[in-house]
Amino acid sequence: MGVPQKAVAYIEIDDYLVLENASRYKHEYLEGVIYAIQGEAFRGMAGGSAAHADIIRNFGFALHTQLRGTRCSVKMSEMRLRIADDAVFYPDVLVHCQPSQVPAVSPATVTELTQAQLVAEVLSPTTQHFDRGAKLQAYQKLASLQHVVLLSGMEEAAWACHRGADGQWGDLLPWPRGTTLALPSLGLQVGWDDVYGGVGLG
Repeated sequence: MGVPQKAVAYIEIDDYLVLENASRYKHEYLEGVIYAIQGEAFRGMAGGSAAHADIIRNFGFALHTQLRGTRCSVKMSEMRLRIADDAVFYPDVLVHCQPSQVPAVSPATVTELTQAQLVAEVLSPTTQHFDRGAKLQAYQKLASLQHVVLLSGMEEAAWACHRGADGQWGDLLPWPRGTTLALPSLGLQVGWDDVYGGVGLG
């Protein structure tokens, strides 16, 4: 006999947003279920490891350095990304490019984005199944998104998938250690050592 599954209550996205805006902690939302940042339903957010924080900083900085002065900017864990009415996440790193025909909005008033060209998640033992599964599938529904990057916080390992010119997503493939990751829609390349150099993973 299998292990009984806990019942999970369904919540409308508007109700989630009311709760989230009043909460001390960040929670994500997917198809009617509220998740902690770890990808587990109805649990509060826990802090990440030092390696997790270093990888977020390194990858974000590598992107920021190349995007400085363009219409694209790098946001990290605090920025909420909404995917229609099905999902709301806080990506570890995202790149948002302001459409040239849209007037700029003051960053001080922006708490939620509905477009991103790239998202990246740092995997941990408690997040890797969710990040590689349901969350990845939800991200790929975002029409503006071109790249998803998954970076292990447990070992030096990473994966990426890209949307092709035909609008279809390619497979999630390993980013070979020691090589450069090309992000063609953004005109960027990120070196392995830019992300994992000095992180000190075992």
